[in-house]
Amino acid sequence: MEINNRPVDIIIPVYSGVDETIGCINSVCDSLQYLKTVTNVVVIFDAGPDVELREQLSDFASQGKITLLINEQNQGFIRTVNRGIQRSDRDVLLLNSDTLVANDWLDRIVSRAYSRTTIATVTPFSNNAEICSWPVFCEVNTLYKSASVEEIDRAFAELSPEPVDIPTAVGFCMFIKRECINRVGVFDFETFGRGYGEENDFCMRASALNFTHILATDVYVYHHGGVSFGDEKKALVQEAINKLDKKYPHYSPLVAKHIASDPARKWRYAAELVLQCQRQLPLVLHISHDLGGGTDKHVVELANYTGDGLQHAIIVPQTDCMRMVFPNVINEGLFDIPYHQMGALKTLLFALSLNRIHIHHVIGWEDHVEELLNLLNVPFDITLHDYYFLHVNPALADSQGYFCEDQSIRDEVCADVSEFAFPEDMDGNEWRGKWASLLNTAERVIAPCNMVASLYNEYHPELSITCAYHPDHEMLEAYPAVQLRPLGEGEALRVVVLGGLSRIKGADVLESVSELAAETEAALEFTLLGFGYKEFSNSVTTLGEYIDADLPDLLEQLEPHLIWFPCTWPETYSYTLSAALEAGLPVVCPNLGSFPERVQNRPFTWLEQWDSKPEQRLHRLLAIRASFGERAQHQIWQDQPQSLFSYSRSYKHPGLAPDVNHISSEELMEYWLSEPPVEEEVIVEKTRFYRVLAWFNSHRFFGLLANLIPMWMRQAVKTKLSDPPLRE
Repeated sequence: MEINNRPVDIIIPVYSGVDETIGCINSVCDSLQYLKTVTNVVVIFDAGPDVELREQLSDFASQGKITLLINEQNQGFIRTVNRGIQRSDRDVLLLNSDTLVANDWLDRIVSRAYSRTTIATVTPFSNNAEICSWPVFCEVNTLYKSASVEEIDRAFAELSPEPVDIPTAVGFCMFIKRECINRVGVFDFETFGRGYGEENDFCMRASALNFTHILATDVYVYHHGGVSFGDEKKALVQEAINKLDKKYPHYSPLVAKHIASDPARKWRYAAELVLQCQRQLPLVLHISHDLGGGTDKHVVELANYTGDGLQHAIIVPQTDCMRMVFPNVINEGLFDIPYHQMGALKTLLFALSLNRIHIHHVIGWEDHVEELLNLLNVPFDITLHDYYFLHVNPALADSQGYFCEDQSIRDEVCADVSEFAFPEDMDGNEWRGKWASLLNTAERVIAPCNMVASLYNEYHPELSITCAYHPDHEMLEAYPAVQLRPLGEGEALRVVVLGGLSRIKGADVLESVSELAAETEAALEFTLLGFGYKEFSNSVTTLGEYIDADLPDLLEQLEPHLIWFPCTWPETYSYTLSAALEAGLPVVCPNLGSFPERVQNRPFTWLEQWDSKPEQRLHRLLAIRASFGERAQHQIWQDQPQSLFSYSRSYKHPGLAPDVNHISSEELMEYWLSEPPVEEEVIVEKTRFYRVLAWFNSHRFFGLLANLIPMWMRQAVKTKLSDPPLRE
């Protein structure tokens, strides 16, 4: 890396904040041993109130570590900075006193500054730097996953040094060429007074002279934020808003356009991956389908739950490629790797310390999973989310959506469904034989409930299966007590069904029972908090899709007497059941699949025969209604079921050291998608618009304006612009 031989003055204006300031100066002084750039550290104390701070700065100066200038009377931020700029004839780097730097940070900034003659200012990435923030764009971030500043900056230093143009520098760490200062002048004290807006104004004046401003994509500087101005901030911000709008009407649209295009997204993502490479935490590769639902939710939940000691990647099949995502990486991004480039996938995964594979589903992987396992050659686990290894019909259900209990006719009955068919010249036994080796070679086969294990053992009696509830179960110390709401005389029992209802989830059952209840004028009200595969009659109130995070509040608003699960297949887990249990609501569920064991011993919980006729189900609901009284009832759930396997204790396997290959950031990001695929262009526009709104909400100037918008309106806009929620 070539370094311009012109020296640099680092100017640190100081007013208050003893710990932050001392930490900043120490970090700068510690970094000098790594720098080739000739550097002078100039600290200007602006008559702050803290005597101890002034004394410690004097100690630094007496040791020759800094040049100390003292304003005997408070001059304010802008005049203090201008004093430092004007006393120098060098390039300058303005550094807030609440920052931390590391390694050869300044060399890289200088190198970026002189990569083009037109560049006037350089700003590095930081946790708290608006359009230069990392990992989350335009937000205030904490230190990334407890990493040190040195560790994070080392990761950034690995990135390709490709400067990104930005509309304005960010003043926490702002390199300015002397040539620009000579032509543009210093910060405008007359207009911006005691601070805020001055660096934006300076950059606009520089841009008018054809100078440019860049983000140094290979440098990271930590910024605490909020130390310099204290309680004055709100007033200063509001004043700056008015002045910038008046002086530069084009400034806000310029920034909004930059946010919408977000040209630094690639480097934010790459920095996270490089940091993961450097940390060498074992990586688990999750193989799954691309259908969403509970399987997808489980994989993401598992990754988040075990993310402190493991890295995770999820790979799903596409028509001509493998699509991979890293769920613990904060920035959004996908990798599309062609099937014929499995070698590149291996290189990438082993650079990230691949340790283990976890197979969750093989729909779409039928022609590739064996090749992938042989290539990677690491131990693997399998979780049985449904019955696809036993039959191409993963629910083992007939054409009406009902579970086929009779094993002797199951292959034929379950294949008699239009959307499922065995491959040509293959029957049920051959299908199971296709996957038998995979099941028996797995180091662990995990079932979310005992019935899943028993159904698999019908066909594979030799198979050892570990039963383990999903991590959401063990994240709770215990489910809450069950609350039975009061029911007035003649009041309808409010029955709520949750989630997306297909046939096997009970859509037809809900329709038939609700219509029968309406015909007989039974005191029951049916609400589907979710959606169905078909339109329901007026006997069911359908509320549509919801975001999982909103479900507790929605249930509280609906005040249901009962949550009903009318499904007709052996459900392997059910996250909607988890939501009902966490809400402490009474439940009716089938005596099939995971339900009986998960609600064992639970009060105000009723099991019904899973294949009951509509008349029997209606009679059952009315009998349950009769058990409600005019007073609320409350019972603690004693002896709650627990699985013997614990993800927190047992998921990570000891003893297998991951292979690690070095990989450049270019190789690391070779198959990264610069724009995530979308079905419609309008989604892209919504996403870009939402980025702009998010920036206005977080920006130190315009955030005050966002607060004037009513909360209900902000929430409505957010809902309209959000991606469709995941379906259970």
